[in-house]
Amino acid sequence: DVNKLYRGCRLRCDLCDYKTDYPSYLKRHIMIHTGERPFKCHLCPQAFSRKGHFNVHLRYHTGERPYECRLCFKSFPQKSRLTNHQLTHTGERPHKCHLCPQSFARKKDLKEHLRIHTGERPYQCTLCPQMFKQQAHLKTHMLMHSRK
Repeated sequence: DVNKLYRGCRLRCDLCDYKTDYPSYLKRHIMIHTGERPFKCHLCPQAFSRKGHFNVHLRYHTGERPYECRLCFKSFPQKSRLTNHQLTHTGERPHKCHLCPQSFARKKDLKEHLRIHTGERPYQCTLCPQMFKQQAHLKTHMLMHSRK
């Protein structure tokens, strides 16, 4: 295996600070810069740089939900969604804000919350100058444009 051959050697991306010991990881990383997405969905316009992400995406089309919660029997197309869901049963909120007492079950929710403190608005409307802290707010806003 080529990864074992290079183990212990630091490989670097020429375009950013990324480093790894594995050539296959570097190759996969470079796709971020090139925008290469070789795994194309035949059912919609989506394309992916990783086969695993493509396979999970296909489950949304097929309705396959192989990961099931043992407590409520709700099922999910990917394991990380099940893991996040299980936190609703335990009440666990491991992601804590370092600027206020808030804590969150999901890392994504903490990231969104931090924008309250930073004022960051990373989601921009392509039809007007409006910017949003949450992608869901941008989607709601876009509906307003489609009604005009």
